[in-house]
Amino acid sequence: MKKTRKMVRLLATAASLLMAAVLVVGAAAAPDPFKGTWYSMDTDGSNQTLRIGGGPGNSYHVRYYDDGASVCETPRPPYGGPWLYAASASGTLEASGFVLSGNLPVYCLAHPRHLYANGDFRYTYDSVGDTLTDQHGNIWTH
Repeated sequence: MKKTRKMVRLLATAASLLMAAVLVVGAAAAPDPFKGTWYSMDTDGSNQTLRIGGGPGNSYHVRYYDDGASVCETPRPPYGGPWLYAASASGTLEASGFVLSGNLPVYCLAHPRHLYANGDFRYTYDSVGDTLTDQHGNIWTH
């Protein structure tokens, strides 16, 4: 009887230690929710890509690309109408909780390439859907 109790206690202790180790490893190995490549459709119907990599501390290096940015439209002669150029931005954004935000220079990829303006970028991570929502309401997925 004493041996059985001792064995049960030993097994219970081993199981507790194993569960604690699994929790610690799981917490340490949890992926960063922001990192990766994200895709969305802009409100004007163009395709957007966002690549997010790690940086020091709470900063993240980002590369943004819009294949037909309405901010980069020019009249198309001789028929008129918009001719949309791609736009890109890259730099560093800062995270605070589940929000990644900051200012980046936005370039129109016309010929020649030119600075459109400094733009505000803000992405909020939703852990339930594993999505980002930007400041314009666009939903970004992997």
